[in-house]
Amino acid sequence: MTRNQNEIDKFLDDKITNAEREIDKLFASRLKELLLQLSNMYHKYTSGKDLSHTDLNKYNRFKKEMALMAEAIDQDYRLLLKEIQALMEAQYIENYLRSAYLYEFEAQETMGFGVPSLNVVRKAIENPIELLKLSKLLEGQRNEIVRKISTDIAQGLLAGESYSDISFRIEKSVMFSAKKARRVARTEGHRTQVQGRLDSAKKASKHVEFKKMWDGTLDGRTRTAHRKLDGTIVDFDGIFVSIAGGKGIAPGLMFNASDDCNCRCSVLFLVNGKKPEMRRSRNEEDPAYQKKLANRIEKYMNEGLTHTQAEKKAKREIKPPSLVIPYQSYEQWYKKIA
Repeated sequence: MTRNQNEIDKFLDDKITNAEREIDKLFASRLKELLLQLSNMYHKYTSGKDLSHTDLNKYNRFKKEMALMAEAIDQDYRLLLKEIQALMEAQYIENYLRSAYLYEFEAQETMGFGVPSLNVVRKAIENPIELLKLSKLLEGQRNEIVRKISTDIAQGLLAGESYSDISFRIEKSVMFSAKKARRVARTEGHRTQVQGRLDSAKKASKHVEFKKMWDGTLDGRTRTAHRKLDGTIVDFDGIFVSIAGGKGIAPGLMFNASDDCNCRCSVLFLVNGKKPEMRRSRNEEDPAYQKKLANRIEKYMNEGLTHTQAEKKAKREIKPPSLVIPYQSYEQWYKKIA
């Protein structure tokens, strides 16, 4: 159960972490297959004590082997593209709807939310910068790892290195590529997660007045610029300005690599100056209720009771009104709008 925006962020951040683990598995599997292929090359093409660059270049052997490697890596990146795209779509939809759920119950007003179509979601999460679109990013990384492995093998053989030495070269290249793929998943997953909340708040802003706050993930990995931004509150359409050089409407959308890459901060919306929170059944913040309660407490204190005694007695006698929209779980709310 996600009762506030911080809990939603924790729920969604865990999904990004799970996606990163799956990426690690994908690259670990590819590394295993690459090293097996390299081992087979040593067995097939060695003419002397060890495999030489000359042996591997006979009859276009090297070119054929690299073509096989490139084809397998291409399949991996096609799968990676689908998985990260699915992650981005899920992050957007989950934050859009879960945030909407909170806003409706905080404002006690139905706001007309519905489940966005896939076309709407894909348009909303598409990176406006052509070179930073997901397909472009992964295409560049795929080409880079193919070139790197080709160079690892060629340079290793020319230097007279052993199978173990070249294997180590390939392992470093694959692990570096895995790290870059994880960074893409984290950065893009986070960006679309934030975008989902922004779009949800934009629709809700027709019914309530919002301010937004930078919520930093304060730990040893938090960059200094984002520590300084933590807790900064701006108007709904306001801009956050980072000392790292970025300017933007929310974390992950600062249009500056030093701010956006691997960012884990969030944007929280304040309704009437406070963070939305789920309440079970009664509206204890109703102004009329609060006024009646304060008057009754004052009456009992004038009769000689302490504040604690007066408050306890007053709360037994005066009950807050029921919520206009009765409590229901997110799952129940989702079924109605879906």
